[in-house]
Order: sequence, then C-alpha cells, then structure tokens
Amino acid sequence: MKKILNLILAMTLGVASASALTAQNDGVITVKTSKAGRTLVEKWVAAYREEHPEVQIELVSGKAKEADLTLVSTEVEGINVTYVGRYALLPVISATNPLKEDIEKRTWTAKDLKRLFFVDEELDDDEFDNVKSRKERLADKLTVCTGSHSTSWTPALAAHFGHTKDDLKGNKVAGDDYYLLAALEEEPTAVTFTSLTFLYDLQSRHVREGIALLPLHVKKEQGEAFTDLDTAINLLEHQPIDAIPVEPVGFTYEQYDSDIEQFLSWVLSEGQAYNHSQGFLQLEEKDVKQQIKVLANR
Repeated sequence: MKKILNLILAMTLGVASASALTAQNDGVITVKTSKAGRTLVEKWVAAYREEHPEVQIELVSGKAKEADLTLVSTEVEGINVTYVGRYALLPVISATNPLKEDIEKRTWTAKDLKRLFFVDEELDDDEFDNVKSRKERLADKLTVCTGSHSTSWTPALAAHFGHTKDDLKGNKVAGDDYYLLAALEEEPTAVTFTSLTFLYDLQSRHVREGIALLPLHVKKEQGEAFTDLDTAINLLEHQPIDAIPVEPVGFTYEQYDSDIEQFLSWVLSEGQAYNHSQGFLQLEEKDVKQQIKVLANR
C-alpha cells in the first residue's frame, strides 16, 4: 500500500511540475539583442503584440545568460538560427579628426581598407617609398579601433576582408559596438567601422553630427547615395560594393516551439517592412522564402 501511495505521489508531483513548466513557458518569449539591433527588435515586438496579444515577448538585458531568442550579427554554425535581415558597415572617423582634410583628398578602395585595418596587409619597403603609397603613409597615422564584445560585428567585418578578428590592428574597445563611436571622440586619429543604425540619425535620416565617412572609391552616384540613409539602403540592397561589408542578422535559439515559429515567420514576412526605418536592409526575397521553408521543416 505504501509503495502504491508513493507511486501516486510521484506521478502527481511529476504532472504538477510539468504543468508548472508549461505554464511558465507557454506564450512567453524572451529576447536578447545588442544595442545596434534593439530599436528594430522593439519595432517588431510592438507590432507583433498588436496582432497577437496572447503572446508575451520580453526584451532582456544583454548581460542575461539565457534567452529564448538571441539576435546575432554574424553567420553561425552548429546552432538553430533564422536570419531576419542584413546590416551594412562603413568606415568612419570623427568630424574633428586632425587628418580629415588629407583623408578626404583621396578615395579608399577595399584594398586600402585591408591595409589600414589588418596586420598582415603591410607594404614592403619598396612599395612604401613609392609615390602611390601616400594613402598608406596616411593610414599609418590613423588609430584603428574595433569591437571585442561577444555580440560585436568585428568577426563579420574581418571575414568580409578575408581575415579573422585576431588579424585586426589597433585598439579593441570593450562593451557594445556603440562605444566605438565614443572611441572616435576620445582618440582624435581613430578610425573604425560602424553600422548604418549608428552612422545615421534615424529621425533626420542624415549622418549624425560629429561623424565623417571615409570617401570610398566608388562611382560618383554611388558616393552621393550615402548623404542620406534611405538612398544608402536602396543602393546597398541592389549594388554590392566590395569595400562595404553587408552581413546577415538573425535569431539563434536552442529550444523551438510554435510561438517562436510564428513570431519568426511573422518577422520574415510582415516584419521586413520595419527594417529600413531602423537602418537595416531587408533580406532578398529568395532568402526570405528559404528561411520560412527551414522554419516550417524544423
């Protein structure tokens, strides 16, 4: 009799625990994001809540160890990921950089940027003494700053130019990549890459005060496109430029349920309409279809 009572008790506790777990997880999605992606995620969440008030979505601190969904700014392998947009990185300096006048006298190619940012792209002595190496001598006076946080886009930046993050020169800035802009203020000769979200004021759609773009070696009409955010996005969605990394942004997740699937499917369809307003590029249509197909079969 005692064994039967213990068995009944164990079964009761098991059912109660399972019910509590289901109640805890059902309809609640926690999301972790970097500062660069936060405003976009907030837009997605607010719009989705209006259509699905029964689903609770909570943004958690970037320091949180766990979340149902984590926004990442690089391609990942070996883990569930759904890509939901793209972002672009452009090279920038402070508008008060003492070398600004010399920097803007020339245009910068992808090869120039590799030599500026990476350690094994140095010129040999003969090249350095050549008149064509004036940009390289100027680059030697600039201080490279890149991110070091786990959510940084630095690995994606390095991969675009055929390197790893360990090949980057200069100072590694702690914290979110947003603090790279602070480095431009603190170090007069600093140069870095930043996303469209940080480069442009999302309200005026123009380059933020205090920041200046390195003039890139592109067609005249392409260079003029970077005077405002929307023209820049339109250009980069249709005309790849080798000096500008354009990388995927996506949500990673360990566990998968119908609420997460429905939210991600919504982001891939209706949610794409919010990408431009927050400085992100939309996925190409073929990639949207492919991501939705993967979700449906997961």
